[in-house]
Amino acid sequence: MRMAIDRQVPDVILLNLASADSHALLLAARQASPASRVVVIGVRERDEDEIVACADLGVAGYHLRSEPLERLMTLIVAVDAGETMCSPRVTAIIMARLSSLAANQAPAARVLGLTPREVQILRLVDLGLSNKEIADRLCVEVHTVKNHMHNVLAKCGVRRRADAAAILHRRDGSLITGERSARN
Repeated sequence: MRMAIDRQVPDVILLNLASADSHALLLAARQASPASRVVVIGVRERDEDEIVACADLGVAGYHLRSEPLERLMTLIVAVDAGETMCSPRVTAIIMARLSSLAANQAPAARVLGLTPREVQILRLVDLGLSNKEIADRLCVEVHTVKNHMHNVLAKCGVRRRADAAAILHRRDGSLITGERSARN
C-alpha cells in the first residue's frame, strides 16, 4: 500500500472497515497521504467506537453496510468535491460523542477558552507524550502541535507544559491565570 501512495497521491481513499487491521490501515493511509480524503465502507451502525475513531482520524465519508451501492457512488463524488458526508445515524453518534466530551471538559478549560483540540493535546501532554508522539497520534505535523501548545501556555498563563496540564485537573474553574481563587 505504501508504495502505491508514494507514486501518486489519490484524491479519495476507500477503506473497508471489515478488512483485517482496518484501524492500522486507516492510520497508515492518513499518514502516507494526508491530503487524500478517506471514505470508509462496511461501517456497522452499532459500532459507535469505530465510527468515532474514524472521525478522530479525519474520515470524510461513511458508507453503512445497509446502504445501497448508488449511495456509495454519490458519497465518493461528494467527498471528492470537498464535502464531508455521513448518514443521519452516523451524524447522531458523532454529535452525541461531541456533546459528551464537551460536558466532561474540565471547567478550567472552558474558563480559559481552550479549543477542543487544545484540550485534546493537553490531555496527551498530561499522559507524558512528546510533541512528536502527539503529532503521530493525531495525524498532524509537529509544528501544528507546537502552535497549539504555545496557545495553551499563553491561555493558561504558564510556561511549562506540566503546569498547563495540571490546570485541567482542577475542578473549580476559577484558575484563569494559574492563581488559586480566594475560595480555596
